[in-house]
Amino acid sequence: MLLDPGRVAIVGATGPTGIHLARHLLARGTPVRAVSRRASALERAFAGTAVEIAPADALDAEALRRAVEGCGLVVDAIGLPAGRMADHPRTARGVVAAARTAGARLLQVSSYWAYLPHRGEVVDESHPRQGGHPWFRLRREAEDVILAAGGAVAHLPDFFGPEVHTSSVQVALEAAEAGGPLPWLGGAGVAREVAFVPDVMALVADLARREEAYGQRWALPGNGPVTGRGLARLAAEALGRPVEVQSAPAWLLLALSPFKGELREIRPILRPYSRPVRYDTAKLRGLLGEPAPTPFADAVPATLEWIARQRGAG
Repeated sequence: MLLDPGRVAIVGATGPTGIHLARHLLARGTPVRAVSRRASALERAFAGTAVEIAPADALDAEALRRAVEGCGLVVDAIGLPAGRMADHPRTARGVVAAARTAGARLLQVSSYWAYLPHRGEVVDESHPRQGGHPWFRLRREAEDVILAAGGAVAHLPDFFGPEVHTSSVQVALEAAEAGGPLPWLGGAGVAREVAFVPDVMALVADLARREEAYGQRWALPGNGPVTGRGLARLAAEALGRPVEVQSAPAWLLLALSPFKGELREIRPILRPYSRPVRYDTAKLRGLLGEPAPTPFADAVPATLEWIARQRGAG
């Protein structure tokens, strides 16, 4: 059943998921209030749009309550860096408390980390959510806070695209655009499902308007599985020059990680990211129908063009 959420508050709105969700909601005629800690970041992200901005720290209960007042839906789109992963459950509890005061529904944009380490190649909502690094457990705890309050949780694959700054695929494309080899965790032939962020956030915007979505977890589809070799080929076609793949098995990356800072930072995800994975999203397709994702042949060049513009602007 379709519902009108009224004004939507997006908490963590200056990240890529928040920015693209705001755009899709506006395109559907839904008023949006963007909430984030820094007013300057909000002003940059939403300059020239109809988005209302409300600076507030998600850990400041009173500021967050004021920021979401009058909204019918509060979206937790907060993505925290590795050093602050322990704050995810705290921010989720803050979002729940603020939404409860406003009488608003809840939706959280989360990741596939809840299902790591994944068993087998195919993952859906029934996959066990247990074990692994504390990062994964903290994500699960934050999701459970939202679910216990009757909210919906949307699980996104690894994503890339305009406005993205941190993801394995985005970092790989940035390296290729800069003229270097394309780094790929695991073997060059390992296929992982990834999502073009504008596409997957369009699905979240649709999910938010469905009564049946709330109180459940939803695995969202990507644009399909892609290998490092395939991504390098797409990048080469877009850039008009050869792009080599720089890949290594998980055991070698783990052995090197104590000596390389960039590997040390991502050590917890080296093993699961080196394995193939795809998502069974039959549940979501049953609710929203078949998605029409942007082909990789269009999504990769669009991402590379955005990366080049950012590099030029910097």
